[in-house]
Amino acid sequence: MSAFSASDIDGGHYESVLPYLRGPPLVIQPEKSEIRLIDYASENATKHDEQFTHSERFESYISTNTKPHARIVSICSRNSINPLQITKQALCRLMNLYEIEADFFDIVVSFGDKPRNSDAGLGEMKVKQRADGSYDVQYLLTYADEYKVNGSIKWTVRQIGVFHRYKPSGGGNLWIFLHAKPDSKLQQQLEARLTESPKALGHDWFSLHSLVLSSYLVNWRWGIRGLGDQLENSADIALTRDLSKSEGIDQNVLLELLKPQHLGDIILPLSSWMGVALATIRKMAEINSLLYSKGFSAENDYDRVAGDLASYKVNLEGHLRSVGVLERKAQGISDLLAVALSQRNQAVIIDINQSMLKLTDEGFDDNATVKVVTLVTLIYLPASFVSSILGMNLFDFANGEKLSISRQFWIFIVLAVPLTLLTLAMWYFVTQQQLRNRQKKKSKEKEEGLMV
Repeated sequence: MSAFSASDIDGGHYESVLPYLRGPPLVIQPEKSEIRLIDYASENATKHDEQFTHSERFESYISTNTKPHARIVSICSRNSINPLQITKQALCRLMNLYEIEADFFDIVVSFGDKPRNSDAGLGEMKVKQRADGSYDVQYLLTYADEYKVNGSIKWTVRQIGVFHRYKPSGGGNLWIFLHAKPDSKLQQQLEARLTESPKALGHDWFSLHSLVLSSYLVNWRWGIRGLGDQLENSADIALTRDLSKSEGIDQNVLLELLKPQHLGDIILPLSSWMGVALATIRKMAEINSLLYSKGFSAENDYDRVAGDLASYKVNLEGHLRSVGVLERKAQGISDLLAVALSQRNQAVIIDINQSMLKLTDEGFDDNATVKVVTLVTLIYLPASFVSSILGMNLFDFANGEKLSISRQFWIFIVLAVPLTLLTLAMWYFVTQQQLRNRQKKKSKEKEEGLMV
């Protein structure tokens, strides 16, 4: 983004980006503010520490009091998805007072929402030298942060915004910290550092940058390990359970099997966030060399800062390699589970087809209509067969006067009735035999299933 003056912000630069944001990055009501101000009037003066809960009172204080030797402004959100607790008017007043360029709002508008994957490559340190010889430094770091749910540790990502006006002459230094939650780890360590060595605030340009890095970069190792543990759990399920069988596969197991894909989405932006942090550390190393070459820092200070930055650099490069391993592992587990679930689906389809076939066979055999038709047919066919053989010359209508039965009708009865009974008996024997065979087959399949 091109450089703007703070007056450009008042002219509508801030409002121009609001339509692209999920929510406003700054509060609208001035009474919902939380601004921590720490001033040192001189190098040896005691600190003035004040908490402002109203943006207008903060504006009034910084407007009516002279600029101190060093000033720290801490602004926090209630949580990661809430806006920073300062109004636009108050922040613009601070920026106008210190002539901070409007591209500081590149960092400000990142708040009011969780770190976005689409912005994962943004936030690298920017350094500008001013006409008076001072340096403006700003950057945005995304870090892993732990929280507890029902006693177990979970991990999320948050961000910290930093602006630093450094004057090698020693006066007029300014720090602005944008926190994603109240009482952050940096705020706690800042209290301890200012108690131990307040003089370092003006002379040591790296003192508070070191606090930022030490407070947050170390968390990446444990956040990455937590993701690795979740991947291991999913891999154990994929390798130890027979997904082709429905027994023992409940909804929780199936949800666990979908985790690698979700974890892969979480892991994907980590390399970009760490890459931004790594680029920021390299930029700090350049500043350290620049200030040493100009005589603004002693050799001992230069060596100390260079050593600290080299350590952070090595650790971050190691984290990046670890993330690369997790990315490949997540993809491998997802591919493995895709094959396993495909086999499970095929097994389920086969079971369904076999069940449908059995139901069709049993339904046909047990159908009441089929049984009635079969019985009628079995009774009718023997008599029809005998009648056909005997030629049906068993009745005499006696010239149409009356119906008379032949004296040989008993032959039909003797042949038809036993033949009908024999046919029914054979049908009953065959159906019972088939029923017993089916029951034996079911029992055998059930026993085989229990043995497996």
